Amino acid sequence: MFNPLRLAFAFLTRIPMPGHADYSYSDFEKSFVYFPLVGAVIGLILAVAAWILIWFGVDDRITAFMMLFLLVLITGGLHLDGLADMVDAFFSGRGKEEMLRIMKEPCAGPFGMTAIFLSLIGKFAALWYVLEFGNVLSIIPVFAFSRWGMSLASFEAVYPRATGTGKAFIGKVSPSALIYSLAITLAIGVAVSGQAFAKCLAITVVISYMLRLMSDSKIGGVTGDVLGAICEVNEVTMLLTL
Repeated sequence: MFNPLRLAFAFLTRIPMPGHADYSYSDFEKSFVYFPLVGAVIGLILAVAAWILIWFGVDDRITAFMMLFLLVLITGGLHLDGLADMVDAFFSGRGKEEMLRIMKEPCAGPFGMTAIFLSLIGKFAALWYVLEFGNVLSIIPVFAFSRWGMSLASFEAVYPRATGTGKAFIGKVSPSALIYSLAITLAIGVAVSGQAFAKCLAITVVISYMLRLMSDSKIGGVTGDVLGAICEVNEVTMLLTL
């Protein structure tokens, strides 16, 4: 259990994990089970940070910014980078090989930078709204469901490159891993948000499926950047609907 969980944290966050692990092939498949749990931990960290800042009397706008800043630190901006790369490639009007090359470029283009800006400003507005009128704990299922969306999009997916970081993960989700992952996600959603989890589930399924179809048609499969983009789009959409 520990190796797959450790791998999930290593893949999705910049949270340092103790020790060193030699991962087996099965660890990559099993790690998807714990993606929602990692998301829930991220959401809980943000909620606790918000409570501390509120207790000290910090303005809601500044608290929302600090939560967003902490989110970027925890994830290393990895999913934002994936969103930018996917948008730059898919809106380039080029062929498959050229789009795959664009997604490997270290710099974001105008489409990618715009996507990052819209994602961040959307999350800031949503977090500010939650702090003003909602329950801070309601953000926890959002981060769990958005990570489960990555598992869903990776299920039976094809990795379109011969090599790459995503090759170890993409297409490795077994039916049982996907079901266990969903069970964890639903448990988190029901425990924290009650019946509101149904809305998160619907958003996650629709967005993950639509972006998976788009990726399949554009580049013939799914890359790590696409998974990151799916996570980002799910995250900002669910936050804006809280």
